[in-house]
Amino acid sequence: MAEAGCDPRWRAVVFVGPRASGKTTLARAVAAAAGLAFEDADDALAARVGMPAGQFLRDAGESAFRQREEEVVAELLAREARTVVALGGGAVLSAATRAALRAADVFVVHLDADPAELAARQRAAAIDRPALTGLGLEDEVRAVRTERAPLYREVADLELDTLAHGIDASVARVLEALHPGTPGSPRL
Repeated sequence: MAEAGCDPRWRAVVFVGPRASGKTTLARAVAAAAGLAFEDADDALAARVGMPAGQFLRDAGESAFRQREEEVVAELLAREARTVVALGGGAVLSAATRAALRAADVFVVHLDADPAELAARQRAAAIDRPALTGLGLEDEVRAVRTERAPLYREVADLELDTLAHGIDASVARVLEALHPGTPGSPRL
């Protein structure tokens, strides 16, 4: 990440957060701005299982999905090359994944937005995202977000509200946090 003046101690910059929080969009933008490789864990999982991640979740069930997701994330985070990675919303459910995200050379960005906005983004997206509960979409977003929020915060070095900040401002904030001159400890 030295290409963008980022601290060389960061081997991976990883984005976590609820569905539709902007993980893939922002991770891709940060990777482009920093001149780094970009990986989407759902795309890597889809390549491994031969079908879209959402279809695999629906067909194989959550337990099998989470096991494969954990394997894929471990491989992505074990790479030597500096990489920006977008994780699926539930990847933090794995204790092994959370431990890997707390490694000293991994910088984790937790993205979030208002539940109504997250639900609206999910409705507008053309991505296959199976329901995770028997609740309606907005209630599901609230419930899942509330359940996972402590896990996102546990691993986060930086938290961003993607509704309050546009893409350009969010990219600038992430790059600023990764810059060697950023005051404070590595865990923001």
